Order: sequence, then structure tokens, then C-alpha cells
Amino acid sequence: MTKVKKIIAEQKTLVFLLLLVILMGIISPFFLTGDNIVNVLVQSSIYGIMACGMTFAIIGGDFDLSVGSTMALSGLVAILCEPYVGQVPAMLLALLTAVAVGLVNGFLVAKCGISSFIVTIGTSYIFKGIALKISSGDPIASSNPWFGRLGNDKILGIPYLVIIMVLLVLITHYVLTATRFGRNIYTIGGNMEVAHNSGIRTAFYKTSIFVLSAFTAGTAGILNASKLNTASAVQGDNAALSVITGVVIGGTSLIGGVGSIGKSMIGILIFSVITNALDLMGVFSYYQTGIRGLMLIVIIGMEAYARYRES
Repeated sequence: MTKVKKIIAEQKTLVFLLLLVILMGIISPFFLTGDNIVNVLVQSSIYGIMACGMTFAIIGGDFDLSVGSTMALSGLVAILCEPYVGQVPAMLLALLTAVAVGLVNGFLVAKCGISSFIVTIGTSYIFKGIALKISSGDPIASSNPWFGRLGNDKILGIPYLVIIMVLLVLITHYVLTATRFGRNIYTIGGNMEVAHNSGIRTAFYKTSIFVLSAFTAGTAGILNASKLNTASAVQGDNAALSVITGVVIGGTSLIGGVGSIGKSMIGILIFSVITNALDLMGVFSYYQTGIRGLMLIVIIGMEAYARYRES
């Protein structure tokens, strides 16, 4: 019995996910259908890809609130550049654009010493403005049929989006747990001063986590534009809130130094299951936005209370 309690305590987010799935299967006869399960996985894939980078940022003691604007801008670049350079080069340009966003954020945080909260809010507005300018505020549809297939086709019944998410999860999990780079991210998030005194190049790692966060946001932006066959400056408006909520639900500490890619994915799945359940119950989207905000406040409050109890 003690072992069971220990497993439940260590894997509480996974247990909660399983209980949530069982509950929703009882409440709605449509929830556990094959089509809906695939739908939940596809919904999870975009935010799951972004969560891979966001987990690094939060473990490293920072936030990236510009991921939504990076997502929108990358999607637009991938579609707008295609007629001039071809689809694959256009997608590479979109990823380079995302990396440039990450370098700007990283430079301002690591070299200029500005709070990541302030920097990424500011750059979020800047890059959202650029996205609105290059699109004239209108949705831009892709004219390349191949581009739309990337976000909608399947292999053996598994959507490309889900396969790409799983590959990124495996790669980032390996980097975070089995490399010096990952260990140093934990050290920096746990105690910046100790990391600096240990000879860790904190500015390099701080910049790197913003580049990684932007890269995954750019990847998500391209895939989301492909899925919809359209890019828009408003795509990703709620992405930062949604991704951070999922990552924190998974147990990544907002004060840094604690977290994992696997648990972040469980958090994203919990978030997606709740969103899907609200859709099935006919809850309006603007109520859902409020519920997401409430979830984030409750989770942060619970984490703060747990730290208080431990102190």
C-alpha cells in the first residue's frame, strides 16, 4: 500500500490525467471515440511542440511570453515567401526568423539584464506588429497543396503533427536529461549565482533557451499554418498562456530548476483534454479563455502554498 501511495505521489499528474480521461468518458459518449482521441492528440501537438522549448525557459528561471507572436510571424513568413523561393526554403526562412526572435530576446535578457517578463512582453507586441504589417491584418492562404498536406496527412493513421511532436519530445528530453547542456540549465534555474561561480557561461545558456523556445514556437507556427492552410497575425494570441499553463500543470516550477519534458507533455495533454471536454459540452470559447486563466492562477497559488509549507 505504501508503494502505491509513493507511486501516486510521484506521478500525480499522470494519475490525474488518467482519472480525467475516465471521467470524461463517463460524462460524454463521444470523448473516447477514435476520432476524438486523434483530435485531442492533434490539439496537443501544436502546444506540445511549443512546450518543449518553454520547459527549457522555465527550468532556466525565465519566461517567454513572445511565443504566440513568434508562432504567427513564422507561419506568415512560410506562406508569404513560398511564391518567391519555394516551399522548403520558405519554411527554413520562417525558422530563421524565429531564431532571430530568440536571439533578440536572449540578448536583451542575458546581456542587458532586463527581466525576461518585460522583454518578451515587449517583443511580443513588436513582432505582432510586424506580422500585422506584412499581412495587412488579413489571413493569408497558401497556394501550395503540398504545404497543406504537411499539417493534415497521416502515416498509418497517425497525423504528421503528432509524429513531429513525439520526435521533438524525445530529442529535447534527451538534451535536458543526458547532456551537459541540460544539466547546466537546471543549475542556472536552481541558483544563478552558484552557476556563474561554477564557471558556467550563463549568458550563453540564457540566450540558448530563448533561441530554443523561439525555434519550437516557429516550428509550431509553420505546422499550424499548414494545418489550417492559412497564416494570420492573430494565430497564437493565447498560445503563451496555454503553453505556460500546460507546462506548470506538469510540475515545472515557475521559480526555475525543477521540471521535465515528459511531465510537461502530461500537463499539455491535461490542458487539451479539458479544452476538448469544454468543446464537447458546448462551452463558449470566451468562457474557456477565462477558465484557462483561472487554472493558471490556481496552479501558481498551489505551488506557492507548497513552497510555503516546505519553508
